[in-house]
Amino acid sequence: MTNDDQPGMGEGGSNAFGAVAPMRSPVPETRALMRNHTEIWPLFKIVLVNFFLTIVTLGIYRFWAKTRLRQYLWGHVEILGDRLEYTGTGKELFLGFLFVFIVVLMPLFVVLWILNFISIDASFWVVLAVEAIKIVGILFLIGIAIFRARRYRLTRTHWRGIRGGQTGSSLKYGAIVVGCYLLTMASLGLAWPACSVWLKRYEMRHTWVGNLQPEFTPRISALYKSFLIAWVMVIAYVVTMGLLFGDVTNNFATNSVTGEPEDAQAFVLTLVGIYVALIPVLFIFIWYSGRVYHHFVSNTRFLDHDVTSAISGLGFLWLAFGNWLLNVLTLGFGAPFIYKRSLNFVERNVGLNGDGDFSALLQSQQGKPSIGEGLADAFDVGAI
Repeated sequence: MTNDDQPGMGEGGSNAFGAVAPMRSPVPETRALMRNHTEIWPLFKIVLVNFFLTIVTLGIYRFWAKTRLRQYLWGHVEILGDRLEYTGTGKELFLGFLFVFIVVLMPLFVVLWILNFISIDASFWVVLAVEAIKIVGILFLIGIAIFRARRYRLTRTHWRGIRGGQTGSSLKYGAIVVGCYLLTMASLGLAWPACSVWLKRYEMRHTWVGNLQPEFTPRISALYKSFLIAWVMVIAYVVTMGLLFGDVTNNFATNSVTGEPEDAQAFVLTLVGIYVALIPVLFIFIWYSGRVYHHFVSNTRFLDHDVTSAISGLGFLWLAFGNWLLNVLTLGFGAPFIYKRSLNFVERNVGLNGDGDFSALLQSQQGKPSIGEGLADAFDVGAI
């Protein structure tokens, strides 16, 4: 029987009382990507126990402490109805650090000692070259550390029994990091939007969820409007503060023998004022970072689903400032509130559109590292 044959139904799907029958919208419904089930008190107990055991063991327990925290956080984050699982171990992180300390850090210390010895009584240009080599080398290693740590975390993260993965070369990523920072310095920061897209694009193009990869299509041009606003504000502010404090410091009389300022207290207060005056610069940078995260998230697609973002620059600034304030006022013991605030922020602002079938995901057949993120731990650039 058709709608026209059904009693009480007229043209356009309206019934005898003039009501219109509901129709399915062609616009996919936006769903929350994740749900946060973390609780403050269980998190606080983990943070407190981790702190004391790390102190008692002279820092050795920190690898197991990080693992315990990850297991709780991953296990209390729900993605589309299913919770994540973290399968890494403290032993893997510990062995990874030992490997890096013996194979990378000890030779690095020797190389740095040799470079410092070469620069003793050397000319200005030799000293400059030595310092440049140090900076490039450390940036290269930090890039490698970030990429390898990300690979480890992805391969230890499971969702519906499917683990993540990452291909690509950490050496190539490290080279891109070096090139990006050198280009950014040479351009007075103007190259950074392009560099941030290149780095994130390399990460995402080598990211896997099971046997499939997400699509990532950011546009460099889309970031420059926000960046130029931030860049102009920072330059104008720094120049203004430089002129202001330059006039102030010029008024300090210096001792002709020691070269130190006569009014040491006023000099120290001025230096503190200079650092405090840089806080607005940090706020501007954080605001821009929020705009970048919004663009990156909203240009990600996976299995016929579009990831959506309601992240704003001011919202991200409020999150970062609140987290910093909590960390300072609680001497670090406010970490449970910081974790919960951050996850709540993602829950409120990141969604999913589409009707893709996640049953198409198959387990990854890629290999995975056997030890943890030792280099990232050594340089303190790893995530939680």
